Amino acid sequence: MITQSQPTTQWVLTEYGSGNQQRRTIKVPNRIATVGRTDDSDLCIAVSSVSKQHAKIWVEEDGLHVEDLGSTNGTHHNGRPIQEATLAEGDLLQFANAVFRVQCQQEELPDGTMEEGLIPWAQTLMTFERLLSQRAVVPHYQPIITMDRASTPGYEVLARSDLPELKSPAAMFEVAERLGQNAALSELMRDEASRRLKAADKTNAKIFLNTHPDEMGTDRLFSSLMELRNRYPSISFNIEVHEGAVTHVDAMRTFRDQLADLGMQLSYDDFGAGQGRLLELVEVPPDILKFDMQLIRNIDQASAARQDLLQSLIRIAQDSGSITLAEGVETEGEHETCVQLGFELGQGFLYGRPATIEHVL
Repeated sequence: MITQSQPTTQWVLTEYGSGNQQRRTIKVPNRIATVGRTDDSDLCIAVSSVSKQHAKIWVEEDGLHVEDLGSTNGTHHNGRPIQEATLAEGDLLQFANAVFRVQCQQEELPDGTMEEGLIPWAQTLMTFERLLSQRAVVPHYQPIITMDRASTPGYEVLARSDLPELKSPAAMFEVAERLGQNAALSELMRDEASRRLKAADKTNAKIFLNTHPDEMGTDRLFSSLMELRNRYPSISFNIEVHEGAVTHVDAMRTFRDQLADLGMQLSYDDFGAGQGRLLELVEVPPDILKFDMQLIRNIDQASAARQDLLQSLIRIAQDSGSITLAEGVETEGEHETCVQLGFELGQGFLYGRPATIEHVL
């Protein structure tokens, strides 16, 4: 018979639902509790793949314990199927398709909503844990060229990995979004790209590093960039901020000044993809303004009115002190028109595809 000790902290399970649903937090009772999909379970998980009597869970002095009760789809601890396990804070616990983070709380947390997960998603979640813990990202570098094609003043770092479930940046950041790990993934990518430059003894190159909108306006972002500068003092950094995150003039002015103190430049990425924030552009002009590829696509075949509008935006940016860059240039026709319109820099498959450091720099 299993004996229990009185817990001094409250154990909770925080679920990762599908899509952008809120995560619910389930308080583990101070007794042996059953886990299942029916209402008579102590912890009811209304997911079809969870068995009616799936597992039991209880607290002892050495942590939280779980035992599978012969469920159809199994119980997993940190991605491994188990019959019984002792759980620690931060572990991942999976009942069939439902995945939870094990946590200790001093206060009760309200329940949120719950959505049914998918087995492929649960597996991907475990893979993401490996991505962060093993630094399994593989930065790719895409050249940024002068429009006369005479030089390559920098390279944008793009997120990739060798893990099959998370090869594309979209896949990586979808999982990161659901785990609340957007900042951690961005930090890892920036640091790994810089580390590989240093290891290859190519620190004279300038690299353009992306930020995630969730990072903007946080002390964590500035601290991570300060650490980056301290670790890699000889690398030239340009920090890219998505146009959609450029919403508060005073905050952006502060951020630009912080970057200047660190010897870093500022870019606004994907300009024109949303509302084309002209006020912020004029009030807090970046060092480089990157025009979204949707403005560049087939620009050589566009109407005179559309070309005139784009040229006006280029002039406004340049009059504000920004260098203009055309993103997504893929054809000679687009290149020639971008030159005529006045762009100073270009980026796109025409000039070079993203590749690992060994094949680019």
